[in-house]
Amino acid sequence: MKIHVGGVSEGVHEYHLEAPASTLTLAENFLGEVVVDVVLEKTGKQIFLKARIRTTGVFACDRCLERFTVPLTSAYQMNYLLEGTEPVNVDPAEVQYLAPGSTVIDLTEDVRQTILLSVPLKLLCVETCEGLCPRCGKNLNTGACDCTETSIDPRWEKLRSLRTRSSEDWTQN
Repeated sequence: MKIHVGGVSEGVHEYHLEAPASTLTLAENFLGEVVVDVVLEKTGKQIFLKARIRTTGVFACDRCLERFTVPLTSAYQMNYLLEGTEPVNVDPAEVQYLAPGSTVIDLTEDVRQTILLSVPLKLLCVETCEGLCPRCGKNLNTGACDCTETSIDPRWEKLRSLRTRSSEDWTQN
């Protein structure tokens, strides 16, 4: 995913880029195309870039282990400066330097990292996912399981009585 900036006039320019997820060396759970809409603003020796990224991922639910598809959208911005130019009022994390005579900005790594950071930490097929039965492993989203309540280890009975007594104390106050 490259943008040719050599000879680009000052002002605002828009680009629409598409590439297969595999060309960005993303894992096989990213499907189809990665779409990047870029707004590039060139002023003097500085290029300000805003990118909006869209793609689709297939993941296993953290609760029920079923595979599900989720659309991913994210955005980032970057300031490109010619080497030797000092950034003014710019977050240093959002600055990359271009060698004099550079005619291409390669967005591939920035887009790849932004996509990876857009994957939620908790992957759920639906917010109300019931998960798996801890005894038999049945997916509780498809219905209740046939497990029977097992008896509690007698070593834990003392704790159960404390919990019962504690809840009674709360209701009396």
